[in-house]
Amino acid sequence: MPETSFFLPLVLQSAVVPLLVALVLLAAGRAAWPRAAALVALAGGFLGSYAATLHAQWSPVPHVALDWLPCLVVAGAVAAVSVEKIASPMARCMARLLAGAILAAVVVWPALASVGAVKAAIAVVAIALLVALTWTCMARPARGAVTRPLLLAVVAGGAALTLMLDSSQSIGQLSGALASVLAACVVFGLPRLRVAFTPAAAGLAVLVLAALLANAQLYAGFSLGYVALLVAALLADPVMAAVKRLRRPGAEGPGWIPAAVLTAVPVIVTVALAVKAAHDSGGY
Repeated sequence: MPETSFFLPLVLQSAVVPLLVALVLLAAGRAAWPRAAALVALAGGFLGSYAATLHAQWSPVPHVALDWLPCLVVAGAVAAVSVEKIASPMARCMARLLAGAILAAVVVWPALASVGAVKAAIAVVAIALLVALTWTCMARPARGAVTRPLLLAVVAGGAALTLMLDSSQSIGQLSGALASVLAACVVFGLPRLRVAFTPAAAGLAVLVLAALLANAQLYAGFSLGYVALLVAALLADPVMAAVKRLRRPGAEGPGWIPAAVLTAVPVIVTVALAVKAAHDSGGY
């Protein structure tokens, strides 16, 4: 059994630090910049955890794909705000696709020599399309102010557990940090506090999660099947809401409890598969 000394830094780096930073930024931003508070908390909390987790390995001049992550977070925050200011829905979707393609190119570039140009191009296109689709779904209004950050937190938390069981502790910790920051957004989305989780904040969360999963799949051997299940978890509630609206125009989507349950099912399956794989390989 692992010693407690192993778990304490892990919990501090991937849960306590990002949660506290996000809560402080949300509390400060609630009065000062209410529309930007969730976005700033996401970026600040995640970067705080990144500094606590990877400060010894990070290089200001990027050498590996994860070195680009702080730049991607800052650029992603700027891009998310800019994209969501676009008035035309079609132009906004194309801008989301472009943001996803740029992120994918930055993540995939270090793997170009090993995977080849064709596979790298396919990976960039696939990541860009998934980012645009998921961002569009997560940016839509949901029934309940906490629904979107809650669903994203469930998926990020599931990704964290799966990654730490299956392939990469560091990326798993960063996914856990994203889940912690999103949990802070859930708390501040409750009626008494009511800090809006804006479409720009949803876009930044999707971009960060996409960067983490792409890094894990390309560089840590994370299964494409796990990625597919996690993406399915993110899309489950928006797809069901869209189907409901097709049947009954103007109908609202599910409440936050059924939405969370619907999202949690593929996440639980993903974690269970990772536990089984670890057990079969002698890890447990």
